[in-house]
Amino acid sequence: MKTIKNKPVFPDEKEIERITKYFSDPDCKEINQGLMPNASELDKIKYGICQSIARYKRINNLTPDKLSRKIGANQEKTDDVLFGRINELNFEELVSYTQKLNGHMKLKINYDNEKPSQKSWQHKQSLPN
Repeated sequence: MKTIKNKPVFPDEKEIERITKYFSDPDCKEINQGLMPNASELDKIKYGICQSIARYKRINNLTPDKLSRKIGANQEKTDDVLFGRINELNFEELVSYTQKLNGHMKLKINYDNEKPSQKSWQHKQSLPN
C-alpha cells in the first residue's frame, strides 16, 4: 500500500473493481484454497502438510522459486502446495516434499467417544533423507 506523509493511500474504485473481478474468477490460480467443511480425513492431512510447507517457506524467508528447487518440484506444483490445491496433489508427493525439507511426521489417531489415556499409542517416525 502506498503512503503519503505516513497516511495510507487507497486505490481508486476502478482499481478495486479490477482486483475484485480478477480474484473472483473461479479459474484464478493465485488464491488460497480453503479446506471444505466436509473434507475427508485424507484431504485434511494433505491440507495440513501444505500449510506446514508454506509455514516452512515463510519462516525460512524462501521465495517460491527457492522452495521449488529445495523440494524438487516445478513452479506449478509448488504453487499447488502454497495455495492449498489439494486436489492437484497426492499424499506421497507431499510426504516426499516434506522429506526434502528434512521434515518429520507424526501420526495420531483418535476415535469418537474415546477418552485420551496416559498410555495412548503414538508412533513418531523420522523420515529418511
